[in-house]
Amino acid sequence: MHTFYGIWIDHRQAFILKADKMADISMTHVKSDVEAHNHGGESEEHLSVVNQHRHEERRKNEMKAFTREIIKHIIDADEILIFGPGTAKFAFKNELEEHKVLAEKLKGVEGADQLTEAELKAFVKDYFKLPQQ
Repeated sequence: MHTFYGIWIDHRQAFILKADKMADISMTHVKSDVEAHNHGGESEEHLSVVNQHRHEERRKNEMKAFTREIIKHIIDADEILIFGPGTAKFAFKNELEEHKVLAEKLKGVEGADQLTEAELKAFVKDYFKLPQQ
């Protein structure tokens, strides 16, 4: 059976959509422990360079753990689509590229806003040209 995966991802969560050629889709939700990025303000002014570096290292390690958890769910993939807002999709793509077998199955990285469950499924069906049922 040919297995398609669409992964909608941001830094807080991922929705993993698994589909077959008949467009039967199951969805798994994975929450992230990635610490929110500090985008400025008074508190950041008080952080030392060392603390900023520690914060970024911790955030990077949390993102690696998050992406590894997602990869566990897609190990049987034949084709993979990564989509979502922001930069998390590119961080996931970079991590996926370390897994040569899965990296070869990556078909695209697309931008997409926050979507409902039905919209997530439709996005994956459209991308892989699966029946809409």
